[in-house]
Amino acid sequence: MPHRERYLFVCTNRRADDHPKGSCAQKGSEEIVKKLKAALVARGAAAQVRACTASCLDLCEIGASIVQEPEHVAYGRVTLADVDEIADAAVKGEVVERLVVFGPHAAGRAEG
Repeated sequence: MPHRERYLFVCTNRRADDHPKGSCAQKGSEEIVKKLKAALVARGAAAQVRACTASCLDLCEIGASIVQEPEHVAYGRVTLADVDEIADAAVKGEVVERLVVFGPHAAGRAEG
């Protein structure tokens, strides 16, 4: 398995449409991960940063969610409009502060 500098785990968990927690897939995460992979390829960074699907990250209420490693941060309420900014930041080893809901960059932000 090739070692990459950074991983973006995109929750693509899908629950029943009437589930009270909702799910990231209902909030567009399947399209987000596709666009994120394409954005990394377009930047020539697919060998450096890997976007991959993940099962439930337990951030359902604030999905679509992405965990960025090794920074140990979670992004919440991610939309397709955020993908290019996330890709650019990941390539540079940076974090999109405005999307952080959990981790060392959250600085007192509520998760809900």
